[in-house]
Amino acid sequence: MNKIIIYIQLIVALTLAPLMAIASKAQTDDEKRPKIGLVLSGGGARGAAHVGVLKVLEENRIPIDMIAGTSFGAIVGGLYASGYSAEELENILQDIDWEATLSNDAPRRQKSFRRKQDDSGFLIKFKLGIKNWKINLPSGLINPNNLRLTLRDIVGDKSTYKDFDSLPIPFRAVATDLQTGEEVILRDGDLSFALVSSMAVPALFPPVEYKDTLLVDGGIVNNIPINIARKMGADYVIVVDVTENMLKKEELNTFASVLDQITMIQTHHAANEQLKTLNDQDVLIRPDLGKMSMINFGETLDSIPLGSEAAMRELTRLKRFSVDSEQWQTYLKSKKHKVVENEQVDFIRVKNDSDISNEVIMSHITAKSGDTLDRKKLNEDLTGLYGLGLFDEVNYSNVTQNGEHGLEIIAKQRQNGEDYFRFGLALQDNFEGESGYQLAAGFTNLAINERGGELQALFKIGEEFGLASEIYQPIDYKGKYYVYGDAAGIKYNRNILANNSDQIVNQVRISTAQFETGLGRNFGNWATFRVGLQKSYSSIVGRVGFPESVKINVDGTYLTALFSADTLDAVEFPRSGLAVDVVYENSLSLFGGDGRIDSMRASMYAPYSWGKNTIGVSARAVTSFNGSPNEVDIFSLGGFLALTAYAPGQITGNHGGVATLIYYRRVSGDARNIAGTPIYIGGTIEAGNAWNRSSDISLGDLKWSSSLFVGADTLLGPVYLGGGIGDGGQASAFLYVGQLF
Repeated sequence: MNKIIIYIQLIVALTLAPLMAIASKAQTDDEKRPKIGLVLSGGGARGAAHVGVLKVLEENRIPIDMIAGTSFGAIVGGLYASGYSAEELENILQDIDWEATLSNDAPRRQKSFRRKQDDSGFLIKFKLGIKNWKINLPSGLINPNNLRLTLRDIVGDKSTYKDFDSLPIPFRAVATDLQTGEEVILRDGDLSFALVSSMAVPALFPPVEYKDTLLVDGGIVNNIPINIARKMGADYVIVVDVTENMLKKEELNTFASVLDQITMIQTHHAANEQLKTLNDQDVLIRPDLGKMSMINFGETLDSIPLGSEAAMRELTRLKRFSVDSEQWQTYLKSKKHKVVENEQVDFIRVKNDSDISNEVIMSHITAKSGDTLDRKKLNEDLTGLYGLGLFDEVNYSNVTQNGEHGLEIIAKQRQNGEDYFRFGLALQDNFEGESGYQLAAGFTNLAINERGGELQALFKIGEEFGLASEIYQPIDYKGKYYVYGDAAGIKYNRNILANNSDQIVNQVRISTAQFETGLGRNFGNWATFRVGLQKSYSSIVGRVGFPESVKINVDGTYLTALFSADTLDAVEFPRSGLAVDVVYENSLSLFGGDGRIDSMRASMYAPYSWGKNTIGVSARAVTSFNGSPNEVDIFSLGGFLALTAYAPGQITGNHGGVATLIYYRRVSGDARNIAGTPIYIGGTIEAGNAWNRSSDISLGDLKWSSSLFVGADTLLGPVYLGGGIGDGGQASAFLYVGQLF
């Protein structure tokens, strides 16, 4: 029996000896190998060059033992430390929609339908917040919520690491304490939070709340955190510096350039102090990024090969840190992230400091207690919740309570208030003495009660003078059903044409007061349907070509029905999606209505894009029946996209329509460049007409027009400058500011 035991022990010893020897050798080799720290500087969009450097390090089997990063360097470094390869990081940067990620609002397709309606008309995008009856300006131009959700989606279950030393590669991010100006080293907590905090560029992004302080971009105090990598245990460091160069004397000729230079002085001073600590064994890599701007995210991918080229120039020195294939495979295995599968949600709770009820928030969250966590779906739900426009931040955190693992949905109230003003401008000029303008001011209260009831008011002056208001009240927490009440008063001029002619012979002034109430149904965030009862009081007064005594009063009562769908990705030069509006009005004799005329109006726009090119189809039609309309109801054409060669209102009738084929191409600028203004060139082909009697409608009577234009997507809204020509020799030039689609 003892012999059997001895034989078994001998076999085990012979079997384990080689494995123990290999492990011992690996441990010895690992102990002999110097610890390499990677230091990645900040530099905004220029920071994608870090990925190019990582690709060269991987190709030459150079292991990284710890990473310290600032700003965009923290993003690249943090994601690499969490287990992503350089190739995966390149794919991630390629897939990020920077325009949406760096937008103040949720991507338009994920906005609630109510918020999409805010885009219509000609209101400028900027919102002036009101809080406690005082104007409250935001602390940053860009709300980072989209960036935060994008990074959380990329980080995924890797955000569950609470100690950054537990990541596949130990990691540190650098931020700045806005109150004291001191360096803050982020070494634990939520990884995506640390990445956003490290790149919160002052004025561009608002400060990030952290414990009892506020954090901003770490580049202010330590853009090249060499000292941190050494404190983490690095024997030698590989430093990648993508800091934007200081401006030269001849470039300091504007207020903005001087302000930029003042900001960079502090950054460069702190960075130079860190670079002085490098020794002969350390490696400094400086990609040649030229004049690439730190805010031009449209060029992000262009900087990756430049990072690789810079690393190749230092390859001889870098190869001193290379390991053999066996050690490299061991390193890769240790770096591989372990995916958390079947992560169960035991409970869900809400952390909410807004005036909106927790039930509204939870109605937008698909996950339920006991479900397996689907982080991608949760991120989509949170983006949709952010698309309500009610919150400054919508996020989540993993929490533990009484031994159970759950989610805490975070909803923070709008920093600049739930009330805000918006302003608008629209201009139109045909350079022939005919011009028009429209100014507008709008007020919105987003939360008059816990279910998200709204109050909106709009004042207009110019071609139209009026005041309109609406109360909108969701019935259920999800906002699927709602009631509404509208009131409006408006005055405008209407041209009167000679019979069967486009010659203007008279003009009247129309004044209308209108009231409507009804019930609606939202279909997700893509469409709405509402029915209502409308009462209107109108007066038509002769203005040009009529005796002063001419005055007609028109009272109407209508049963109205509206269907509106909108999946456009933008209202300024949209590239995809569809917009459809159909309105039906049935005239009634109730409440003194004249029961005179029924009408239907319909419009649509559908763009299709490839590359920088877009072709869109636009159509609009109106018809009246069961009576004869007056000047209040007639349809008019003329102006850009509605037979451009004709003046606005030059063509009118009881029935009519216009179809437009429009093409535009972005020739410069990029929405992914924060400071850029996209510029377009384009043209249209338009056909349409208006008729007084339905029996007169004929395709043979269509009027044709075409135009060429230059457009720009500015802070004031889209601007168009161009000219049109008609098939009858009509010609026009135009300047147009305002929404079209």
